[in-house]
Amino acid sequence: MAKPLLIIGNKNYSTWSLRAWLLLKAFEVDFDEQPIELFDSSSTAILKAYSPTGKVPVLVHKADDDSANNHKNNDAQVTVWDTLAIALYANDYLTDKDIWSGQSKAVVNTKDAVLNKDRAYCQSIVAEMHSGLLDIRSEMPMNIRATARIKPSKACLTDLARIEAIFAECLEDRSAGSYLFGDFTVADAFFAPVILRLHTYAQASGIELSMTTQQYCATMLNNPHVQAWREAALKETRRIAEDEAGEILSLVGVLG
Repeated sequence: MAKPLLIIGNKNYSTWSLRAWLLLKAFEVDFDEQPIELFDSSSTAILKAYSPTGKVPVLVHKADDDSANNHKNNDAQVTVWDTLAIALYANDYLTDKDIWSGQSKAVVNTKDAVLNKDRAYCQSIVAEMHSGLLDIRSEMPMNIRATARIKPSKACLTDLARIEAIFAECLEDRSAGSYLFGDFTVADAFFAPVILRLHTYAQASGIELSMTTQQYCATMLNNPHVQAWREAALKETRRIAEDEAGEILSLVGVLG
C-alpha cells in the first residue's frame, strides 16, 4: 500500500488531530500530513472531498498500482474519519504492533490473561475518553501556546478526578514503565491532549494535581513526538476565538 495521508487541523487547538497524529508517529507509521485551517472557508473543499462529517482528522490510504488493478475502476482508496476509527484501521493495516498493549502482535496472540485484562482496560478507557469527559474538554480547550486561568465547574473537576483515578489505576497498579501500560499505547495518545490542557490551565487556576498525575504529565511532555507537535503549534499564528477559554496570562511561540 502507498503512504497514507493524514488531514489534520491547527496544531495549537485540534485535540483529535493530535490523537491520530501521535498514534501514527508512536507506532512508526510512515505517513504524509496535510494541515487545514479550522473554521475557515479555505478548508471547505478538502473536507467535503474526504470527510462526510466535515471534521478532522481524516486518514486517506490508496493502494499501490498493482493492488488497485484488482479493483473495479482502479478505485482502491480507503477513507477513514474519526480518531478512534483511524486508530483501529492503523492497528489492522499499518503497524506490526498492537495499539492496545504496545507489544508485537505475535505476543498479543498468546493466551496471556494479564495482558488480555490490560488490553480490555485500555480499550475501555480509550472509549471513555472518546465519548465522555465532556466538561473538562469544554472548559479546558487545548491551547498549547497559552497559560490561562479558568474557574472550573464542579462537573469539570469531577472529570479531572476521574482522569486522575485512571492514571493512578494504570501507573500505580498496572504499569511497569512511564506510560499508562508500560509501553506506549493508544491510551497515551488519547489522553495526550488532557496533559496539554493541564499544562495550560492547572497551575494558573490553582488546580492541585496528584504526584502520579504530575509525573505522567512530565513523561508525556518529554515524549519526542509530543514535543515535535508542540514546537509546530508554537509556530502557528492564527487565533481561533471559539477554541480559547479563560483569562490568558501569557503566550509563547510566535504570538508570544
